Amino acid sequence: MTTEQREGLSLSDTQNLVRIFRALTDESRLRIVHVLMNVDRISVSEIASELEQHISNVSHHLRILRDLGFVKREREGKWIYHSLDDECIEDIMRRALEHVGGK
Repeated sequence: MTTEQREGLSLSDTQNLVRIFRALTDESRLRIVHVLMNVDRISVSEIASELEQHISNVSHHLRILRDLGFVKREREGKWIYHSLDDECIEDIMRRALEHVGGK
């Protein structure tokens, strides 16, 4: 066991973990991450359509996910496409789905 493991989490690490798990406690954000896990890239309007949500709501949640480094966006002409930018978040989601018996 390392010294860091014996001493526990630093305040900074704890705060960062809280930010990550808080972001993932929102149903809309979880559903958006799940959509992004299953595509190479997708537009806001396509996500909104798939989730039957307003574009403004999806955009708001995508911004939060982007600010945390979970999602990236790429502009192609007048369109902006989103994709996952964090393999760790995808791994967390896959493991959580396995845990609850999902696919």
